[in-house]
Amino acid sequence: MLKSLMIDNFIIVDKLELDFSSGLQVLTGETGAGKSILVGAIQLSLGGKVRSGMLFDKKRSAIIETSFFADKENIELVKLIKKYEIEIEDDEIFFRKEISTNLRGKSFINGRRVSNNIIKEFNQVLLDFHGQRDQQKLFDIEYQLELLDKYGGLEKDRNEFKTKYLQIEQQQNELRKLEKKEKEYQDKIQLYQYQLSEISGFQLQPNEDVILQQEMNLLEHAEDILNTASQMEQEIYEQENSIFDSLSNYIFRLSNFTQDNEQISRAVSLLEDCTANLEDAVIEIRDIQNSIELDSEHQKEVQERFDAINLLKMKYKMNVDEILDYEKQISEDIHKFSSNSEQIRKLSTELEKSLKDLYNLGIKLSNKRKKIAKKLTKELEENMRLLAINDAVFDIKFDKVVGKSDLCLSDFKLTGLDELEFYFSANKGKEVQPLKDSASGGELSRFLLAIKKLLANKLSKRAIVFDEIDTGIGGKTAALLGNYISEISSFHQVICITHLAQIAAYADKHFAIYKKEDKNRTVVDISFLDDNERKKEIARMMSGSDSDIALKYANELINKKGELI
Repeated sequence: MLKSLMIDNFIIVDKLELDFSSGLQVLTGETGAGKSILVGAIQLSLGGKVRSGMLFDKKRSAIIETSFFADKENIELVKLIKKYEIEIEDDEIFFRKEISTNLRGKSFINGRRVSNNIIKEFNQVLLDFHGQRDQQKLFDIEYQLELLDKYGGLEKDRNEFKTKYLQIEQQQNELRKLEKKEKEYQDKIQLYQYQLSEISGFQLQPNEDVILQQEMNLLEHAEDILNTASQMEQEIYEQENSIFDSLSNYIFRLSNFTQDNEQISRAVSLLEDCTANLEDAVIEIRDIQNSIELDSEHQKEVQERFDAINLLKMKYKMNVDEILDYEKQISEDIHKFSSNSEQIRKLSTELEKSLKDLYNLGIKLSNKRKKIAKKLTKELEENMRLLAINDAVFDIKFDKVVGKSDLCLSDFKLTGLDELEFYFSANKGKEVQPLKDSASGGELSRFLLAIKKLLANKLSKRAIVFDEIDTGIGGKTAALLGNYISEISSFHQVICITHLAQIAAYADKHFAIYKKEDKNRTVVDISFLDDNERKKEIARMMSGSDSDIALKYANELINKKGELI
């Protein structure tokens, strides 16, 4: 139950404090007087969004405070209080919203700053708001399904189905990841196997590209090398006065003087080294001559091998030694590869079973919904008659989303197997049609109120706000509507903004909202009405004046609780 409201510097409210009590709290005033500002302030304190234009004086912050009775019988509220370790004193819980000059909002519970999401959790168990926009929501088939589940107390079943659905969604995502990973692995291994076959086929040797390059250079200049080697051997050994003979002669002639001169001895020694080195050089040249052949076919083969290896190097962007290392690596990877196919098969089997379980949960929920739908249909028709729609006919038509065979999660809905739609007829003999096509504004207001009353009986005690829910209603129906709302207020606190005197007549506490000029600015003010002031306000609502006749009718309306008209 809402106990108090304090507004400071909000929209066109300078400063305002209100105390509420149990029962029906009525707020009345001229059109545009600012009645909805109060409702907006209450909603803002319980998690509503901060928007531009919310500051009365842009130079200072706005503050909104609400206090609620912390009803220990409200189990959901008690759970939240324990969950967030809120300290409660005198059975009250306080909510405070501060809006800074830069339009940043801060939320507090009993003086402790909390996130807006936490505030919204408390909103759901303390406040039930219904306005003209809810009439449009009635056309939404998802909202219609939600209303049926709330009426039938099927939230647990619905949440069980949703939880299972989300679990399967997670399973399905995991399976898809595994399948994707498996395909990537298979593709990778297939590529590795191809590359391994290709590289192995070359039978590469370490540093082979360098060795082949050298061999090609020799083969390309083979004739020149052989000619040079032959000429060199002839000049060193074979021709008359050859180099070897000349050196040997000098060695022989100088040898006679080696004992006489140390430098001659060293010269002879060096010449002897020269002849030895020449002999070694000739041996090497002879080996070269034996190893080099003027073979064009062999040269062609070496060139082809060299070109093939170069293409391989270009393809892999590696040199020969790096390709050999890569060959070893992918060979090891192929042998180490372990397929996830068994895990995929197992998860697929689990997913298939989970889908069957989900389907069975959905059938169970669907059967409960159909049973509850019959009861809701009957009660709605009875309540619509109480609201002067005597020939109201209501129906809920179901359409199953998915069949039992070929189950696929994408065929399910997060809310179950069902789609449904409300059908309605207000006139005798008129076939029922979808609610969006068959209800007038006044009928829709009463239909919404009937729904809310039936749901209110299922909820723990809370503050229920009706913001001009009486649109399109007048005359005797207005009196019936007042009585109807009064019945709801016997269990829940009801805060009702209305233009109808017949509803205001049922008030346990009546507030009047009006605008006034203050220092060249328009501000909203509100006052609690005593019995005499209340008569004047209801007279104004009925006739636009507080004449003696209007006051007489207002008094009679109050005493008879709306039965005058």
